[in-house]
Amino acid sequence: MAQVATAGSGRYTVIFESGFGTDLRAWRKVAPALAGKARVFTYSRAGHGGSEARPEPRTIEQNSVELEQLVAAAKLAPPFILVGHSYGGLLVRSYAARHPEQVAGMVLVDPSDEGLNPALRKLDAERAANDDRQFAAIVPARFQAELRLLQPVLDSGKLALAGKLPDVPTVVLTSVQQTEKPEFFVQAPQAVAIKQGLHANFLRQFSDGSQVLTARSGHNIELEEPELVIAAVEKVMAAADKRPGR
Repeated sequence: MAQVATAGSGRYTVIFESGFGTDLRAWRKVAPALAGKARVFTYSRAGHGGSEARPEPRTIEQNSVELEQLVAAAKLAPPFILVGHSYGGLLVRSYAARHPEQVAGMVLVDPSDEGLNPALRKLDAERAANDDRQFAAIVPARFQAELRLLQPVLDSGKLALAGKLPDVPTVVLTSVQQTEKPEFFVQAPQAVAIKQGLHANFLRQFSDGSQVLTARSGHNIELEEPELVIAAVEKVMAAADKRPGR
């Protein structure tokens, strides 16, 4: 069984994708605040939170297939606003490419970008490799197999999608927080600047794309500044309302 939660009602259904190794609790400060304006759907991927593990390899594509199954089972009706944090940003992009006609907007919260690891390796290969080792060391054993499948995608600089992303209102929230003694290379000023640039570049494919920078939050903006995520979703819904045919 999968752990899912739905609440609220409205023109749009907001579907939330949490980051790597996290579950639907990641959205506890965001989803309830939006339930008065939209239907909200949070869930835990297989093997996360209260969801049972599944035998299939935990690839991005497989996670997208399972989200499709959950959407059908919950009888969720588009148009959808997709919200993804970190690794969840890759999953949102995968789902949107598979079902562009269902998607009215996207909000990506400090999303993973397949261009980051190659750029960091070019900057300092040793420190970038050390980041990978440090992260792998803190990932729980039950998620190690999924990490081994994800790492080559992050290292390749390429994310295989089913097609083009829909040109829908999209907001990317980027943490540019500086730390005095970065624990990871990815937190170093040069790395943060690269990430900021990659996020900005990603948005260029959309006719209505905007980037929100925050220095107050680290990677988990949805927990540290949930109001930014809430505002971004509201902005995307308002922009989608103005689109022809909506």
